[in-house]
Amino acid sequence: MMADASEMLAAALEQMDGIIAGSKAMDYSNGLFDCQSPSSPFLGGIRVLHLLEDLRAALELMDNEERSNLRCQIPDSTAEGLAEWLQGRMTNDHGSEAVYQERLSRLESDKECLILQVSVLTDQVEVQGEKIRDLDTCLEQHRQKLNSTEELLQQELVNRTALETQKLELMTEVSSLKLKLTAVERDHQDSEVKCSPSQAIQEAQTPLCSTICFLLEHPPSIPLFISSL
Repeated sequence: MMADASEMLAAALEQMDGIIAGSKAMDYSNGLFDCQSPSSPFLGGIRVLHLLEDLRAALELMDNEERSNLRCQIPDSTAEGLAEWLQGRMTNDHGSEAVYQERLSRLESDKECLILQVSVLTDQVEVQGEKIRDLDTCLEQHRQKLNSTEELLQQELVNRTALETQKLELMTEVSSLKLKLTAVERDHQDSEVKCSPSQAIQEAQTPLCSTICFLLEHPPSIPLFISSL
C-alpha cells in the first residue's frame, strides 16, 4: 500500500511539475489560449485540483510513519516548489488578514473618535440645554415683571382718570360755590343798604346804654354831699 501511495505521489508530483512548467511557457494562438493544449490554464488548473485531491485522499489512508517515510522520498526541489506555492497562498491570506485587521483597527479608531465626538456633542447639548432653561427662567421672570408693570400702569391710569374726574367735579363745585358766594355777597350788600338807618340808631344807643349801665353799677354820691351841707 505504501508503494502504491508512493507511486501515486510521484506521478502526481511529476504531473504537477509538468503543469507548472507548462504554465510558465504558455502557447498563444492568435493572442488566445488553446484550450486543447496541455499548457492551457483551464485544463491545467483542473488537473492540479484533481491531483491535489488524489494526493490528500492517499495521505489520509496512511499512518504517521508511512507519511514520514514518504515525505523523506520527495525531492527537495519539488518540496520547495510546493512549499513556495502554498506559502504564497498563505502569504496572500496573511496579507488579506493584515489588510482586514488594519481596516478593522481603522474602523475601531473611527468608532472611538465618533464616540468621543458624540460624548463632546452630548455635553455641549446639555450645557446649551441648561443655558436655554436659564434663559427661559429669566424670560418668565421678565414676563411676570412686565405683567406686574402693566397691571400697575393700568391701575395708575384708572387712578389718574378718577383723579381727573374728581378734579373736574371739584372745579365744577368751586365754580358753583363762587356763584353762590357772589350771590350771597350781593344779597348781603343789599341787606346792608336796607338796614343802614336802624344801624345808625343802634350805634347812637350803644353809648347811652353803656352810660346807664355804668350809672346803675356806680350810683352817684349826691345825698352825701347834701348832708354835708
